Amino acid sequence: MKKVQLTIAAARVLRGVIDHGHSLDRAVEDLGDGFNGNLSKLKEIAFGGCRFYIYLDSIISKLLHKPIKEKNRIVHFLLVSAIYRIEFMCAPDHAVVNESVSALEKTNQSWAKSLTNGVLRNFLRNKPEIIGLLNKAHVRDAFPKHLHERITSDWPDHAQAIFRASNKKPPLTLRINQKTTTRSLYEETLKGQGVDYVLTQDSDIGVILSNPVSVERIPGFTDGKVSVQDESAQIMASAVALSSGQRVLDGCAAPGGKTCLMLESQPDLASLVAIDLPLRITAIEQNLARLKLNAMVIAADLLDTAAWWDGRWFDRIVLDAPCSGSGVIRRHPDIKHRRRPSDIEKFAEQQLAMINSVWPLLKPGGKLVYVTCSIFKAENDHVIEKFIKDKEDFELQSLNEIFGVESSFGRQRLPGIHSGDGFYYCGINKTPCNKTPGNKTPGNKTPGNKTPGTHS
Repeated sequence: MKKVQLTIAAARVLRGVIDHGHSLDRAVEDLGDGFNGNLSKLKEIAFGGCRFYIYLDSIISKLLHKPIKEKNRIVHFLLVSAIYRIEFMCAPDHAVVNESVSALEKTNQSWAKSLTNGVLRNFLRNKPEIIGLLNKAHVRDAFPKHLHERITSDWPDHAQAIFRASNKKPPLTLRINQKTTTRSLYEETLKGQGVDYVLTQDSDIGVILSNPVSVERIPGFTDGKVSVQDESAQIMASAVALSSGQRVLDGCAAPGGKTCLMLESQPDLASLVAIDLPLRITAIEQNLARLKLNAMVIAADLLDTAAWWDGRWFDRIVLDAPCSGSGVIRRHPDIKHRRRPSDIEKFAEQQLAMINSVWPLLKPGGKLVYVTCSIFKAENDHVIEKFIKDKEDFELQSLNEIFGVESSFGRQRLPGIHSGDGFYYCGINKTPCNKTPGNKTPGNKTPGNKTPGTHS
């Protein structure tokens, strides 16, 4: 009975995400309370079904004479979860069929028993032939056509690696709190508790647990020794180049990972201001409290600088702008289904407005680091190109500290090419008042300009 309930819950989550645009994380959380030890199984089916939905949906379309009616769509998602379990979880065929048919009674869809039984058994009998009919590239790669085309256009040499990496389960990556411990000492803790791990490649403060667990079970998490943060985000501190006595702004700071990273890496800052919308600041405050760190947290709209800025310049500004999230699809596969083609341009407009709004707050001689977790040029290089078009008081930095593909104006880390999620970094210095604006393009090709996919 529990497996049947699990099957139904996964199908309801998938329907909420695909048909109604719900957040996958929130949907699993809302339905997961009653599953206790089986929550990981619910997440596996729901996240996996969402991750490969376009592929699974196309298989089902080959097996049905006509689509299932809207009012009966739960049947469709029971089929999605069933085929996912057969294809990707190696679940016993007969058990999946029986549980799916049994689930129909619990969802008042008994009329579909023969249909469901027939569809699943047909798939099991003719799997190679049916999969062979999936001849569209975006379907085979389990990506919406518009995202597939944009990624292929932006990164033709890396597209297949990006698709493969984006369809994998993400690792659990931890950031070591440099104020309380070292990576070597934390390794000893993990070894002592028999926890398998590997070290991050491009961050010297990261550890990847071989077997992901809930945060409560992460050694040292509750007492602030580590935080959950992807490797591509951890390397942000090196790009900012913090020094003691500086005043720093973390724009769009929630959930607080960047704020805490900067405070851990440079505890002698004069101050750090973390700003985000009122509904988002609770997570910042919770992270600061757990790590015993202090920052000035402001609940406000970053664009409305007149409402929150006190008139004092910042030495450093980090702008991790809202974006499509195309670089973190492996962590949030619902991005595939919630994102629309027009969204990318809307994000780009917002990103340009944000960088323009905070630039006057930066001290001459100071540095702004623009960051997104997007791999789309429209949100990255193209935004920077528009930003600097009519400006004279800037110099672009080459960011040799960041290992990634060198783009026109910054560094791009790509899923499947670099370790970690897809992130974009661009460093922009504000020209001092007594200095003639100089270098308008990234600097000399020095150590940071490595060949993608290699490590020094």
